[in-house]
Amino acid sequence: MDPLVSIIVPVYNVKPYLNRCVNSLLGQSYQNMELLLVDDGSTDGSETLCGEYAAQDARVRVLHKKNGGLSDARNAGVDAAKGEYLSFVDGDDWVSPYYIENLYRALEQAGADFSASCFEEVFEGQPVQSVPTERLEAFEILSREECLRRILYQEGMEVTTPTKLYKRALFEGVRYPVGKLYEDIPVAYEVTKRAHKAAHIANRDYYYFQRGSSIQNMAFNPRKLDSVRHCHALMENVKRDFPRLSRAAECRYLSNVCNILFQIQDRQHEKIEKALWQEVKKYRRNVLLDPQARKKARLAAALSYSGYAMTRRVYEKTQWRGKK
Repeated sequence: MDPLVSIIVPVYNVKPYLNRCVNSLLGQSYQNMELLLVDDGSTDGSETLCGEYAAQDARVRVLHKKNGGLSDARNAGVDAAKGEYLSFVDGDDWVSPYYIENLYRALEQAGADFSASCFEEVFEGQPVQSVPTERLEAFEILSREECLRRILYQEGMEVTTPTKLYKRALFEGVRYPVGKLYEDIPVAYEVTKRAHKAAHIANRDYYYFQRGSSIQNMAFNPRKLDSVRHCHALMENVKRDFPRLSRAAECRYLSNVCNILFQIQDRQHEKIEKALWQEVKKYRRNVLLDPQARKKARLAAALSYSGYAMTRRVYEKTQWRGKK
């Protein structure tokens, strides 16, 4: 029998989307699974819906807890999971019927510690464009260092927790930072550092629903600086543990700083704006001279020499996030 996979779904006030999410998971071609619905203090009826699913399907378990945020809910799921493998799906997203099966087959064929597939961003009112398949697409086996390099250069590997299947052992002593945004960043580094090998497939089996109210799409507020702090710590950790990837880490950090910096739209946060611009100037030369750096990062680095106003104008013309 295939090993048990625990799928952890944090649930907080996502009632309009929860049926779509849960039904997609209960319809997986991979059968030996448990579905942990972690009700994080919902008040919109999501908590009741979770209970209804548990009553209908023995594979579903519900954990009710006081609201503590996404990290706290994921941690509760990890603590309660019985499976040899862990996967995570957000409550407003959904997956293809082959999501777990494809990830498991890739992991097994690679002899890897975790596997990763791809996602499709689906905007409100728009249909899914990709067609799911059981065939593993562009199957690759990556060393730990190559996996980390791709994460840093954003070459098809993401820091996001969903789209992956992990051996449970990778999470021994690792938990998400409670009360912080962009909690995926530090955890992605820790589990990658622990893994000997990773598997990657190009299958788009995860549908990442883009709501205007999501954290990524909200206008700037100082809590978004968690992203910069996480990426700065990531950069320092990489320089210590994987010195050959120092330039890659600086590229990732510069990209992150620019993403947060140009979400600032008012003078209320001028002090933060100036501090982030200093970070751009500090790392731009190394990124500009790195031939492996992302084209967008090198362009931002080059533009920065023409001044802040010009860099902002160009950046705003090419970005949509953070403007809602």
